[in-house]
Formats: sequence, C-alpha cells, structure tokens
Amino acid sequence: MAGVSEARQAAAQRHLADCTLCPHRCGAVRAEAAGRCRVGPVSYIASEMLHLGEERALRPAHAIFFSGCTATCHFCTAARFAFHPTYGVAVTPEQLAGRILQRQAEGARSVCFIGGDPAPHIPFILSTLAAAGARRTIPAVFNSNFYLTAEALDLLDGVIDIYLPDLKFGPALGPGGCGERLGGMPDYWRVVTGCIDRVYQAGGRVIVRHLLMPGHLACCTEPVLRWLAARPGLEVSLLTQYLAPRHVRGELAAPLAADDVVTAQSLAQELGLRLIE
Repeated sequence: MAGVSEARQAAAQRHLADCTLCPHRCGAVRAEAAGRCRVGPVSYIASEMLHLGEERALRPAHAIFFSGCTATCHFCTAARFAFHPTYGVAVTPEQLAGRILQRQAEGARSVCFIGGDPAPHIPFILSTLAAAGARRTIPAVFNSNFYLTAEALDLLDGVIDIYLPDLKFGPALGPGGCGERLGGMPDYWRVVTGCIDRVYQAGGRVIVRHLLMPGHLACCTEPVLRWLAARPGLEVSLLTQYLAPRHVRGELAAPLAADDVVTAQSLAQELGLRLIE
C-alpha cells in the first residue's frame, strides 16, 4: 500500500484553515466550522464496523462513517450524521489507524472511508493512513459523492487504492437541475463526471455507483448509464433498493417503480456495462 509523505500531509492540513476540497470553496470559514459542510478542524466518526453491505469485491469492509457532508440531498438516509458534523466521537489518527489494523486482523478485505462524505476529512484520512503505514495490507477505498476539486484529487492520488464515486444525478444544470435542486451541488454534472474521468483515465480501480430514484429514469438514470457505457471497463454498481426516509416529501417520497428497475437493468445490459454486485 502506498505511503503518505509528510509533505502531502502538510498540504492537506492547510485545508483546515483555507478549504478548497470541494467546489463550494469555503476557504477560511472552514476553521470556524462555518463552511457549507460545517466540518471544522476536528473530524467526528459516526460509526465504524465490519460491513457486509458493500460491493462483493470489498466485503467484509471496514466501513468508517464520517459525520458531515458537502451535499444536502433531500433523500439522505444518513441525515442524522451527514447533516450534524459533530455527531459521534472524535479520535486521533493514531487511534483510528489502530482500529483499522484490528479490523484487518478480524478479516476486513478493505477499509472504506464513507460519510456523510469523506471529502472534508481528507486531512484526517491521510494522517490516519500514514499512521497505519506498511502494517495496513488491505486497500483504502474512497466512497464519495465525488463533488471534489482538483486539489482534493491531487491529495488522494497514489494514496487511495479504489475509488467508489456516486453518480446520482443527470446532466441538467442550473437551479432546476437535479444535482443542484435535490443535492445542493451547483454545476453537478460537469464537476462529478470530470472527477470520475480523471481517476478513470489514471488507470486505477473505479467502481461507480448509481442509485435509481423514483421519477428520475429519463433525467438521471438513462443519461448516467449512457455516459458510463462510453468508458470501457468501468465497473458499475446499479443500486435498485431505494427506500424513502420518513422525512422525505414530494417526488422522492414515492416508492421506486418496478418497471423503472426493469428498464434500467435492460438498458445497462444493452449498453454492455460491466455490472458488479
């Protein structure tokens, strides 16, 4: 597993005082926990566990759920900690590195940094991986909404072994586009597809998740699947288990139509996507 240099850790730490890790580019207010994600200089972990719900190639995964998120998805099933960045416990990188090694000994096949979203926690993640060092023999997975900047990807390059980005929303832009309207992420399509393209072209392992949502087959699922199909060899995880949280109202409160699932799966097969479970 790749090490993390002191220079890279120092570069990451600068984002705690002037953050440009996501396109909101909150800058200096990050230090006051007043940025869009409201994650301050201290990272909080909502939970960690050996997790059997990830893709087959990753499980059992040591899933580490960070509090706070750069998005504000209306249908978030993790809202209790995604929107409450001090939910959970604060630990040191050394303490978390020790837990990673413990879970590795217990049979974890990967360590997955999840959220909320892990982007605001990149400085902490890099320090943790540095503390684990060569004793960590399982791949590090960055499971993110991928609403990232080039600066964030620069910090992760060569350190993360597997990227697990979400591509939830379609290409419509502006306030009426799904990425901004439902997820609070302006310029969503350009940003996220650009980040996925960068890691895909770099030749590392990339598994793209797409969640089918009620009423979003034409605007999101179909263009997403066609975009993915234009990138041969890209692994795709097509998620069909959408279940509306209790707090959701409006279009996303409906159940996912069975016909939409069949249509999406048929299109994926027709396009020759490399689907994984």
